[in-house]
Amino acid sequence: METRKYYITTAIDYINGKPHIGHSYEKVAADVLARFHRAQGADTRFLTGTDEHGAKIEKFAEEKGVVVEEFATEAASGFKLAWDNLNVSYDRFIRTTDEDHIKVVEEIITKIKDNGFLYEADYEGLYCVGHEAFITEKDLVDGLCPEHKKAPETIKETNWFFKVSSFTETIKDKIESGEFKIYPEHSKKEILAMLEDGFTDLAATRPNVKWGIPVPWDNEQTIYVWVDALINYVTGAKAEGQDFWPADVHVIGPDIAKFHCIIWPALLLAADLPLPKSVAIHGFLTLNHEKISKSTGNIIDPNDWVAKFGADAVRYFLLREVPFDAHGDVSEEKLRARYEGDLANGLGNLVSRVTTLIEKNLDGVVPAAVEPTAVALNEQDVNKLIEEYKFHEALAKIWEWVAEGNKIVDENKLWELPKTDMDKFTSVSKEVLLILEITAKNLLPFIPETAQKILDIVTAEKITKAEPLFPRID
Repeated sequence: METRKYYITTAIDYINGKPHIGHSYEKVAADVLARFHRAQGADTRFLTGTDEHGAKIEKFAEEKGVVVEEFATEAASGFKLAWDNLNVSYDRFIRTTDEDHIKVVEEIITKIKDNGFLYEADYEGLYCVGHEAFITEKDLVDGLCPEHKKAPETIKETNWFFKVSSFTETIKDKIESGEFKIYPEHSKKEILAMLEDGFTDLAATRPNVKWGIPVPWDNEQTIYVWVDALINYVTGAKAEGQDFWPADVHVIGPDIAKFHCIIWPALLLAADLPLPKSVAIHGFLTLNHEKISKSTGNIIDPNDWVAKFGADAVRYFLLREVPFDAHGDVSEEKLRARYEGDLANGLGNLVSRVTTLIEKNLDGVVPAAVEPTAVALNEQDVNKLIEEYKFHEALAKIWEWVAEGNKIVDENKLWELPKTDMDKFTSVSKEVLLILEITAKNLLPFIPETAQKILDIVTAEKITKAEPLFPRID
């Protein structure tokens, strides 16, 4: 029987800024899915990386007085470090400056041209430097880009245009039939509304932009940064003689849904490539109820939170605090509350109490013959919630088990039982150990280091008092 393949990607981050906590949510959510599917036996490939071309990056490097290649490498290493610190288990960190990616982009753009879906034309329009994209009057608010709060530039230039309009009906049909899935439902409706309104053709190349992939047949043009970036998913699908394309899911934010749900499928259809199976769109994070913004300084470096609270605590907080399909607010105060309440006083305290009592009263050995009372924890419920991107509900369900374990300890006054009923102490201890074992197994995708520590502790031949899993934070 052939092993099931599972290919998951995140958006690749644009290197015009440093990684922040908003980027982190997406990477951790995708990591949970990757770890979950690996545990289910799937041959899993997980791709993330950085988007490095474009006029904006060229300008940034110039302003810093460094060679653009050096700027890109340093910026990419910053993102890679952040995801490593958060224990994101990617299989490849792709960069759009990678040689194999450049080759794949050249092949695909040439295929699209050969298939008759590129044409040369003059264009005059409004260009948002922040988006590195042309926008329309209807996109503006009071004459400004609503995201970057700046007026777009009027640009007139000659480009190679991609016939997005040739594919909009096909994409619409595939979405409506479920062949191409978009989650959540409200995002699906927004994409269908865009398609219904009509979609203009896309300038797929740019003149006068040196920092990009040259158009193979036109040395006066480079490939538009968004076209280049989207193709990374096809490049990254190839590994050790295998091709994982099509992707099972692209995990992205709502600000780039148009590109991933309309332009990307159109490019694939034009190149005779299959569409991804689905796109999962998470919400925006705010920090202290304000938009996360580099320009205002309202950002949190995820490395700072990891250094203070630990990777697992940050991972848990993000996914427990904010539903995947909704916008949500984060803050260090909220993180601290989850750390002290759910993690330290909930899970950590349960592990500490039980292991301490078992070491003290049973010399760390629970007889195998002891039959605990029935432990009824429905792991299938948790699996289903993960598959549906309901990470906060899955964690809430698991914490019901943690609460149940603490309740059993308290109601049975486990600390008093060795004096009155050693048999009951042994069976109750065994029951709580089983709860902790099942809890830890289900937590492996979410808080992998802590979950593995718990498993090692509760399944050891001789149980010893556990060190604090979540030490006090000053």
